[in-house]
Amino acid sequence: MKSSALNLAGFIALAAMAFVPLASAQNLLTNNAGFEANNDYYTPDWGWPQGTPDVLPGWVITLDPAGNGYAGATGNQSPGNLEGSSFGYIYSGTGSSGVLETAPGSRASVQAGTAYRLWFRARGDVTWSDSLATVSLVWYPGASDPATVGDPTNLDLTLPAILSKADPMQAFGLGAVAPAGANYAGVRITRPAYDYAPILLDDFVIMAEPAEVSLSITKLGLGALIYWPRTPKHHLEVNSNPADPGGWRETDRPVDGVGATNYVEYPFTPSACFFRLAAPQD
Repeated sequence: MKSSALNLAGFIALAAMAFVPLASAQNLLTNNAGFEANNDYYTPDWGWPQGTPDVLPGWVITLDPAGNGYAGATGNQSPGNLEGSSFGYIYSGTGSSGVLETAPGSRASVQAGTAYRLWFRARGDVTWSDSLATVSLVWYPGASDPATVGDPTNLDLTLPAILSKADPMQAFGLGAVAPAGANYAGVRITRPAYDYAPILLDDFVIMAEPAEVSLSITKLGLGALIYWPRTPKHHLEVNSNPADPGGWRETDRPVDGVGATNYVEYPFTPSACFFRLAAPQD
């Protein structure tokens, strides 16, 4: 494997194995605002006096015909904006399940036969119960066509009860190949009927699976920012001596997936550090 070093500041050096500019990676969802924490978003016809039927860009909420449901991130749920735009989601009233899905016109443009991955964050928001949901990657022939093609790829979630409102959100991902006839993709979240336990959801990303994954490094304040396209197949490893094949270890720094990119912040160190992406077969 080819290596090249990047001198960042003063007496500090960091190096990356196979250091090349970051390959193109982008979130294909065109309108992904999500709910903002501490704003009330009530579905039409809910009728709660404190509620207002605010427009939710990029998303459609479907309830039973009577509108017996609630969605939002309000003061009586997690009071802070955890990680970007976040929203709670809760249903009550009848036996109808609730659905939140990408709105027509906001779907991701895709190509049949290409592999894609859906990333998102989620967390339960009560201490007294687990929270259930099914998150699906759904395929459509048109940007606004209500018909679907192929079978959705589903991920059933059981989000554990939280210890406190400060508990972090978890990252989840699921992947599939776009079926024949698919030109667009969207997200669908389904909550069970009579499930009163709210969940928080955030940072939805639909991206093409990268054919090649490489590292990039840039100076950031008193350290370095290391980043690469999001993929479930690779993890970041660090070594003080790349000539020692047994010296590679997985980083203990937190990896933050934002949009279609993974980021790790590293402080400057007295000696050089070398980084590489490793897959299980490496």
